[in-house]
Amino acid sequence: MKLTRISAAVLTVCLGSTAAMAAQDVYTKGVEVTATRVTRDLMDVPMSVGVVTEDDIKKSGVTTIGELIQDVPGVELQNDGTPGLIRVSIRGEGTMRSTILIDGQRISEHKSMSGTPILIDPSAVERVEVIKGPASVLYGSDAIGGVINIITKKGGKKPVQLDVGVGYNGAGDGFTENASVSGSYNGFNYRLSGSYADFGDLRTPDKTIDGTDYDTRSGSIFLSYDFTDDLTMGISADYFEGNFNTATDDMSSYDDFAVRIQPWKRQKFAFFADATNLNEYWARLRFDAYTQKTDKKMQNIVAQSGASVIYDGMDLTNYKFNMDNHADNEIKSNGVSVQTEWQLGENNYLIAGVGFDSDKLDSSTTNDINVSGMYQMTPEMPGRVHLEVRPGSITTLDGEQNSYYAFLSNETILPYDLTANYGVRYTYVKTSVDNLNSKYVDNAGIYINGSERPLPSGPQPGATPSSNKGYEGEESNSKAVFNFGLVWRGIEDLALRAIWAQGFRAPTIQEKFLTSSMGGGTEIGNPNLDPETSDNFELGARYSGERLNLDFAAFLNLADDYITTKEVSAETYQYYNVGKATTYGVELSASYDLPYGFTPYTSMTWLKRKFEYGGIIGDTYDTNTPEFMYRAGVRYEKDFGIWTLTADTYARGATERDYEYESSGAVVKTHHGGYTTANVEVGAAFGDERQYSVNAAVLNIFDKKYYISDALPEAGVHAVVTANARF
Repeated sequence: MKLTRISAAVLTVCLGSTAAMAAQDVYTKGVEVTATRVTRDLMDVPMSVGVVTEDDIKKSGVTTIGELIQDVPGVELQNDGTPGLIRVSIRGEGTMRSTILIDGQRISEHKSMSGTPILIDPSAVERVEVIKGPASVLYGSDAIGGVINIITKKGGKKPVQLDVGVGYNGAGDGFTENASVSGSYNGFNYRLSGSYADFGDLRTPDKTIDGTDYDTRSGSIFLSYDFTDDLTMGISADYFEGNFNTATDDMSSYDDFAVRIQPWKRQKFAFFADATNLNEYWARLRFDAYTQKTDKKMQNIVAQSGASVIYDGMDLTNYKFNMDNHADNEIKSNGVSVQTEWQLGENNYLIAGVGFDSDKLDSSTTNDINVSGMYQMTPEMPGRVHLEVRPGSITTLDGEQNSYYAFLSNETILPYDLTANYGVRYTYVKTSVDNLNSKYVDNAGIYINGSERPLPSGPQPGATPSSNKGYEGEESNSKAVFNFGLVWRGIEDLALRAIWAQGFRAPTIQEKFLTSSMGGGTEIGNPNLDPETSDNFELGARYSGERLNLDFAAFLNLADDYITTKEVSAETYQYYNVGKATTYGVELSASYDLPYGFTPYTSMTWLKRKFEYGGIIGDTYDTNTPEFMYRAGVRYEKDFGIWTLTADTYARGATERDYEYESSGAVVKTHHGGYTTANVEVGAAFGDERQYSVNAAVLNIFDKKYYISDALPEAGVHAVVTANARF
């Protein structure tokens, strides 16, 4: 039998667990995914993966991108106090260790304390594929936690097809609208789409939190042509823009606090060419190129006052602190990749590829600080005087990170119903910062009793808590990573899998060279950082029977040279390789089809994560990660001839989160309690082709106050209603 399956080592593939506000049935047999534009049957894949399918999205009523993926086992959302900007943590790894792809091409972020957000409207999404565990053989640096690959909608099934949708989300009185026209005709495939969303302030069980509103708009164009049955070329362009606001529900430490991102834009243009069946041995040639620009403008306002504070070595009483920072960060990304596939005899299918990715950062940051209070002067100037520090500064720089890579991956059919997948990838990453220019502006200095005067000793004019504005320099890192997996298919409807995979993550431009002051704190780069590495071990099983469907995985991930921040002074942190991170756990998705259209289901994750710090803290399991997360419910679906009814009643929850870290030479612990929410959804699809649908949900029915990140609680009880039509 000729081998036609594609090596899983270069694929992002899917587990049949679904997302929030979507059907939770687990389907594995017959599910196909094309995260790198190659078709693959899920049952033959040795990795633990997750998917939100096109059918799931059609049956759901999502109005935000986070709702699509929040119930995939192993996935935890992070909003960092900014509704509408969703980051993703996979298997407890931080958001900087999850690679975000749109149609296989990454969104890059090099100047952020919170990681890469998902900058796309959910109405443009056909499906979402998630690979969990190190994916560096697939995607190179950053994929230690895993990969979120968002596949967008392309051409339609008819010559002309019009889709429209509207939605309401009571979490912030949010309204969404989207429309698209698409089609396929005589080899041409096209799609033109647009969307708009406008959300008000977040409504929590306690109150409505001011300064959390946001709005987004997006548009996209796709066009391809099938020159022959074996040759297709196409182009695409998409645009996303949003205005976001960050706040906190705990103002006990602030007189005023706000972060305004107005706007955050992403623009991308891409080209592809795909040729198949070139000869008896050469099965495929794929070429991709893209150029992308993200532009983020931010303002951070912080105001504090109190009885006393130590500011840059000065002991001030009756102090007032006001900060107004502005940042303008532009990242220009370009990438080219070539992938070839080869049929080598009856039992081997080889994939070989090379590629290049480039990120260029142009950053401008303005810091305006005013600190005032009573200060005990030196012996030359006795007595307590009113002192003001007014440092204003502007910092500009150019940064760049270039990645070059090559990979080989092979799939071999072995005796005894075994299939082996194994591969290697070599990545070379070069990171640099130059043209760093930082200067004081706007009457920077120290004022004593209203007059600008130098101090004879002690603090110097213009001193700031962090006079280091970053580093110029150049650094390169390289690494070869390997993986090896086995799948056994000796019993019908059952697949057993095992895999070992290595991970590699080079430090970002910020972690290596930059200083960033946003959100009330300052983070300083470290030119001496080493790349992170990891080894992941996993055992799993998939079963897809007549009624029962399940997917199970047990995993262990060992990360070394782990990068995180350590406090070096009050509210100032620097990146360090602090030691090791060990993560182990179990993931399960299961569903069972009962008579009369009822399907009980569950998706759950049990996870333990340990940091091995140096310094004051030794080993700790308090890593701000819930030990158990789950969704469980009963879904109903019944066809009534001209319309189909769906209903879903479920609970979603997580256990408590504790975090232990160093601050000012002491151990600090934070705690957020566990939670369970109750939720109900009802939907109806009607028309000859079920081209019309209405969905309604009531979420967090009992108005439970809970957190999935430290900054803000989640929405209280609220309704979500959507309607969609296809003509």
